[in-house]
Amino acid sequence: MSESRIKITPAKGRPMLNWVGKKPLEYVKGFPAQLIEVFNPLNNSKKIETPTYEELKDNWQNLLFYGDNKEVLATLLELGFRGKIDLIYIDPPFKSGADYVRKVELRGIKELGSLENDEASVLQQTMYFDIWNNDNYLQFMYERLQLMKELLSETGSIYVHLDWHVGHYVKIIMDEIFGQENFRNEIVWCYTGPSNQQKDFPDKHDVIYRYSKSDNYCFNSEDIRIPYVKLDTGKTHGIFKERAFLNEKGKIPEDWWSDITPVARLHATELLDFITQKPEALLERIIKASSNEGDIVLDCFCGSGTTLAVAQKLGRRWIGCDINKGAIQLTSSRLQKIIKDQIKKNETKYPTFALYKVNNYDLKLLHTEAIELAVQHIGIQRTRTDTFFDGTLGKNLVKIIDFNHPLTLLDLQLLQDELKKRPDEDRDITIVCLGKELAVDAWIDEWNKKHPVNKIRVIELRTDKKYGNFLIHKPAEAKVEIKRKNNKVFIEIKDFISPTIIERLNIDNQLWKVKIADFRAMINYILIDKDYDGKVFNVFYSDVPQKKTDLIKGKYELEVNKDKTKIAVKIVDMLGEEVLITKDV
Repeated sequence: MSESRIKITPAKGRPMLNWVGKKPLEYVKGFPAQLIEVFNPLNNSKKIETPTYEELKDNWQNLLFYGDNKEVLATLLELGFRGKIDLIYIDPPFKSGADYVRKVELRGIKELGSLENDEASVLQQTMYFDIWNNDNYLQFMYERLQLMKELLSETGSIYVHLDWHVGHYVKIIMDEIFGQENFRNEIVWCYTGPSNQQKDFPDKHDVIYRYSKSDNYCFNSEDIRIPYVKLDTGKTHGIFKERAFLNEKGKIPEDWWSDITPVARLHATELLDFITQKPEALLERIIKASSNEGDIVLDCFCGSGTTLAVAQKLGRRWIGCDINKGAIQLTSSRLQKIIKDQIKKNETKYPTFALYKVNNYDLKLLHTEAIELAVQHIGIQRTRTDTFFDGTLGKNLVKIIDFNHPLTLLDLQLLQDELKKRPDEDRDITIVCLGKELAVDAWIDEWNKKHPVNKIRVIELRTDKKYGNFLIHKPAEAKVEIKRKNNKVFIEIKDFISPTIIERLNIDNQLWKVKIADFRAMINYILIDKDYDGKVFNVFYSDVPQKKTDLIKGKYELEVNKDKTKIAVKIVDMLGEEVLITKDV
């Protein structure tokens, strides 16, 4: 499928917010969706290479997309989903100025007794940086909300989850895109807990903006009623004198929700150590209120997959998307557990989901991880308050160039424009990049001759002997034995090593070298395809341990029907690196 231009309806609502670089979308490009993986435990649906709405409407499988959500949303429009989404919930970046990390704990390590220090088995994996220029953030949200409106059905609703950082700005943008007349609620989700704030009232609430596409929207008040509060006397409190207002099923929740606690240690069955993870109870209320069984629910910032998990449990169809490979893997393994449990109880209408990569998107995880490792390796002090520079190195300001492209003359022009805004800035500049264009050296030489201050130095990581070593990536390796006897295949994971995990553990533990007694502690989950075609991985069997303390089984016995077939074993480690082993049997 080639790229195409898709017309976008102009936003005409009022009021309107302006920022530098504001530009409404008129057209977007659709991109090919490449089928990567299918989870089809019942083996009861056909493989869908191109997930068009027409192809799926009578043969539904849930959809998980790996890529930039702007491109994914455009692709959904091209695939025929315009006006077909019944409910959208998003929990986008809050422009908080923080780096969001996931705590990754090796499996069963404490039970194995191989590490003296409990914290030695915990790795921190950077998922994304929530550091934005204000104008860039507003344009980012503006474009994606326009695309979501195109996808939303006439009876559909959208919930946008934010906090005090940018909620008020996004509210005005939504007034423009969806129309002020379609604003339904500002929901305040309030919670409590410890806080470091001493001079101000601690921030303990989020806001969720709810808009509809039209006046004819779905709202299932009877499905979300909660019990009335009981007074000390045992009598039911309502503030209404007229009994006609009371309902024996309880009351509709008001627009402030204090009865749902954030994900914490109390949520043992939910906790995934994903710092922005939301509780299932929150999404259950939203999905029950604004969708019906069989409706399509979309979350294009799906993170740890809570929206999709709850949609699956409530019998909704779902579409999820994330730019981070680790989030996609986490979501996939979470949904596999839920679906297998539903199959055991005969409770699922939608037991299949497929993973697609849009626009040949590569590992965004490696980009964020590489930047964080560069910061640690070089010794950069991160700056949270500067919207342009990433930190300092000694007395120098540091700018880290996106590792997806080399240092270009355009990057240098942007640096020059930024320095013009800071006439009193007299520090020199260190630029960190993976590579650079040929014309860059001459430009920098000329700049340094003319400027007694703000001199520019470049650390090019691919060639720098002092700082470049950490980029030499040693891939994970596995030893897997695959044997066949008649119509059965026997698979055993004999050994596994992740140099990345070992190196990261030893960076944080300089006093001793970490030794892992059981290699299975480094493995997150195992997927097996017993008839691999070399392109799409069909998950015929998955070993996803139920608890963080559980290890993979490591030995598997599968029945096969063909005289000759290709067995594929995918091993995913705790940091998301994949190893694929195949054998013809």
